Amino acid sequence: MHKYSRAVGIAGFAVVAAVAPQRAIRGQAVQTAAPARVAQSDVDEVWAREDAYWRFVKAGDVENYVTLWNENFRGWPCAAEHPATKATIGDWVREIRDKKIRFSYALTREGAANVGGIVVVYYRTPMIYEYADGRTEGAGLTRKFTHTWMKVNGTWQIIGGMCGANAPRA
Repeated sequence: MHKYSRAVGIAGFAVVAAVAPQRAIRGQAVQTAAPARVAQSDVDEVWAREDAYWRFVKAGDVENYVTLWNENFRGWPCAAEHPATKATIGDWVREIRDKKIRFSYALTREGAANVGGIVVVYYRTPMIYEYADGRTEGAGLTRKFTHTWMKVNGTWQIIGGMCGANAPRA
């Protein structure tokens, strides 16, 4: 798809939305589409992918984890000073696997939106790391996530994201 196709599609929708009421006022029949069920099923599919994301993290399954990411992904991981790309996005999962860290989480869904076939999800979770030496990190700290998903060749992939601490305002 050409990079401007989505903008043209949205502009086309705006023209239809503006013209349809005028036709109805003039007495012309206007057929309206039923509300799309696709949007909800897309959101459900993406939530299922988010659940898989966290199962892969907990298992240290780097190979499956990186399949969730689009080749052109750019986003801001929790502990990163700068945005990352797909090339490095699995590093923290590899560390969980290689250091045999016991990882736990508990997702709380905060919302989701399907905007023209792009699905954005919002949620929060603690990220608790239990190390072999008995040390624990992350207890009592919740992280907020936003992931933006796009369907590519029939598979939902993360194209952007952001993680931040759920810190109270000072």
